[in-house]
Amino acid sequence: MRSFDHSFEILHAALDAARAAGAAEADAVFESTDQNISRFANSNLHQNMSEISAELTLRVIVDDAMGVASTTVFDSDEIARTAALAREAARHSDPLQNFSGLYRGHETLPDVHTFDEATAAIAPADKARALRAMFDRGRASSVEFAGAYGTGASSIAVANTHGVRRYCTLTSSDATVIAIGANGSGYATGVDRRNLDIVALGDEATFKATLCAGINEEIEPGPYDVILEPPATAEVADWMNLITLSGSAYDDGSSFFVDNVGKQVLGTNFTLADDALDPAFLPFPFDMEGLPKRRVALIERGVIRTPAIDKSYADRLGFAPTATCWTLGGTEHGSAFHLAIDGGDTTREELIRSTKRGIWVTRFNYVNGLLEPKTALMTGTTRDGTFLIRDGEVVARLPNLRWTQSIVEAFSRIEGLTRERRRVATWYNHVGGTIAPVMKIGGWNFG
Repeated sequence: MRSFDHSFEILHAALDAARAAGAAEADAVFESTDQNISRFANSNLHQNMSEISAELTLRVIVDDAMGVASTTVFDSDEIARTAALAREAARHSDPLQNFSGLYRGHETLPDVHTFDEATAAIAPADKARALRAMFDRGRASSVEFAGAYGTGASSIAVANTHGVRRYCTLTSSDATVIAIGANGSGYATGVDRRNLDIVALGDEATFKATLCAGINEEIEPGPYDVILEPPATAEVADWMNLITLSGSAYDDGSSFFVDNVGKQVLGTNFTLADDALDPAFLPFPFDMEGLPKRRVALIERGVIRTPAIDKSYADRLGFAPTATCWTLGGTEHGSAFHLAIDGGDTTREELIRSTKRGIWVTRFNYVNGLLEPKTALMTGTTRDGTFLIRDGEVVARLPNLRWTQSIVEAFSRIEGLTRERRRVATWYNHVGGTIAPVMKIGGWNFG
């Protein structure tokens, strides 16, 4: 993790090199990360890896065309070469449509807490001791654990030729735990700015692995009421981020947002926002173009509001920027890295009791979200804890099930949402994730 002064020394050198290369405008991101990951299987810690890395990304605007280049070497010669590469990329790019220039605002950033000293200082040996405690508890229930437990500290600095300067440090802790028993498996996951309670995650996974042990049933294909845990919902929300929410998906016409902005498309109890300000989530103050973060409703009570969009595509498509640029010049042109689904007024137990005949799903696996983006038609399987509900009670374990479902239709048939929401990490996103309630949906298609 690099200091404020060191970060901006590198950024100023990059912007100077961009000007020398003939750029009319330029912006740059310098990100450095210290991270450690502990992987385990068969209730044994088998790999511990630490990494210190840093990367500079420089974007230049020349004749209204954009070019981007990155480097992990920061001497003056390499920075000059990176600027020349970005300049050459701009020379071969088409002019940006309706582009009004890079961000020039200097608004005050939101005051959010992003860094936890104890998490930044945690040693691999401390993590190993916590994992050992989890392994010991698992043996008492005849389960073994597999998964990964990561912690990290990062600094992110942003600057442009209009004097915008942003800097933030952040910590993160995330873990995935799979409990494997003789009769099935269970799953638990979490992410936080502070260090997670890995033993509690192990207990949660153990509960799912041992529930209804030895009681197994099969079901006929067809529609069933479904209780989705947050990891399952987060999986389809991640796919929506790719096929629906981005500026590029809107621009190429594949998103179901097209021609539907301002219209009621999903259920009135479904709200999806990009929310980096909620202190209960994973706060962060700005995006990689330097825009201050704010809560942005993408879908509000079922009404389509806006795609997640960067500055260049906001100009191109006539939307307001949503402060969701996470890759300078990235092909997605906006991505919601703090996906937040609003909760409701019930509990998971009440949702189960209200279900006559349904399926309780812990998570999804092998999801393909590209079947029909216009309806968010997806297919996948269940994994690590799929249960049959009959007359309001969990009565049996089910095998992993294939499903094919339009998420537009599913999120129009939400019958209940819990007050409690859980945070779920995303493999490509270390600044945020997804926060979601448990939800009950009518008529999810299995088979």
